[in-house]
Amino acid sequence: MITKRRHSYAVGAAVAWLSAGLAYLTLEAVAAAAFRPHYSYARDLISDLGIPSDDSPLAWLMNTAFCLQGTLFLVGAILSVRAVAPRKEGLFLTLAAANAVGNLLIAAFHSGPATRADGTAWVHAIGAVLAIVGGNAAILAGSRILSGWHRKVSVALGAFGLLSFVLFGIELKASSALPLGVWERCSVYSITAWQLFTAAWLLSRRPTL
Repeated sequence: MITKRRHSYAVGAAVAWLSAGLAYLTLEAVAAAAFRPHYSYARDLISDLGIPSDDSPLAWLMNTAFCLQGTLFLVGAILSVRAVAPRKEGLFLTLAAANAVGNLLIAAFHSGPATRADGTAWVHAIGAVLAIVGGNAAILAGSRILSGWHRKVSVALGAFGLLSFVLFGIELKASSALPLGVWERCSVYSITAWQLFTAAWLLSRRPTL
């Protein structure tokens, strides 16, 4: 049980993470629906949706999703630490900040031929690593904040996300049974799933006096 003051922080964290997860999935789906001639969640990369071009007329919407995800993930992390473990989770906050910075870099510096030509593609690549590795590592670090089955699920999601990212990196160099987009989405959606799961968990808590 948590005090009413900490409960307000917990609710704030839940709202931030719930908003981040739902907004990201919704904006991604809208951008994918507008992609030309067709967008495959399994075969195409997430970053393809954020490249301003005739193929992705709603690229700005996907880049907005990246910004919202990074910002709200960090906001939720700050509020959750205030709610449950004040001054004890510097690593969690640092990794959440890495995720935020990574998502902002992804939104500002796109992938594709244009950035490879102007020499900024490496910034996008660094952003992707910060967002994906930082986010999944934050889940593992944040698993220490809450107890019980939440901790077990958090560890499982974080480990799954990091493993998927490793397999995604391997897939970039070789061919495997699953399409490239599957591995990338597994490494990203683990973070989204954790946000929604943790938001529901926090909202189920009851405050005490």
